Amino acid sequence: MTGAEAAPDRIELRGLTVRGNHGVFDFEKRDGQDFVIDVTLHTSVARAAATDDLAETIHYGELAEDVAGIVENNTFDLIETLAERIADHCLSLCEHVEVVVHKPSAPIQRTFDDVRIRVERRRVGSAASSVGEPATAADAAPASGGTAEGETEAYLNLGANLGDAADTLDQAVAALDRHPDITVTSRSSLFRTAPWGGVEQADFLNLGVLVTTTLSALELLSVAQGIEVACGRTRELRWGPRTLDIDLIRFGDEGAEQYRRGPRLTLPHPRAHERAFVLAPWAELVGETLIDTPQGRRPISAVLAELDDQDIARITSG
Repeated sequence: MTGAEAAPDRIELRGLTVRGNHGVFDFEKRDGQDFVIDVTLHTSVARAAATDDLAETIHYGELAEDVAGIVENNTFDLIETLAERIADHCLSLCEHVEVVVHKPSAPIQRTFDDVRIRVERRRVGSAASSVGEPATAADAAPASGGTAEGETEAYLNLGANLGDAADTLDQAVAALDRHPDITVTSRSSLFRTAPWGGVEQADFLNLGVLVTTTLSALELLSVAQGIEVACGRTRELRWGPRTLDIDLIRFGDEGAEQYRRGPRLTLPHPRAHERAFVLAPWAELVGETLIDTPQGRRPISAVLAELDDQDIARITSG
């Protein structure tokens, strides 16, 4: 089935009531109110029905928690923005979604039944076409050199320094592994690192994961960004505090990794060689690999050794 075709089946989550702090008025952000969310995922359930296997379908309990997290952990002026964020997350699970956000207690000085925003979004072909970035041959299929046929290995780095950062990282790794097209094959130790970029803030906790996936690089990025949003991530200050940050560093095995440059994603990550918090977990997972630097491809251990002035410490074993 292509992204342009309608899935014959639907998974519907209706009437999910969540307390949130969204609205243009200060009292709405301060006091909060109940929002009611309806989500319709257009996706085939035939394989799940045939196998009676939960792993072959979208877990609606986890979907409810993800959507509730987006409502609870963010603050938006407009329910249009809230609906769009929920739809963005759902497009990491299926190719066609409808989202309705109800605001039954909207501050309107007239008698009314409901205020609602309905959005319908499709992921056509790949995640690239859903956001206006031109699709390329590299987006259409995973890079060669993956582990099993049709699979690609990728390295992602995760970081957090707000709230219970360790628990957030645990939840993010679990969310990646729950995705039907992603398998987390190894996870690094947890590292405590000084913040990057000169913004005064708390230390970060960082870890790395290796995954195998049948997704394209942009699709994997979209899944990661959906998990960020579900955990309350906002993008207000560059290099500022983060509830959760997930970076795609490499897509493809050494020697077969994907190279690309675009407005959403550049691969390999162009600043990985500058950051000990990226390289230390990576080196722990792979032992040794060649990475791109301005001086050409160099062993990760040699590059990491040159970053010994960066404050980083392993605090748990993988």
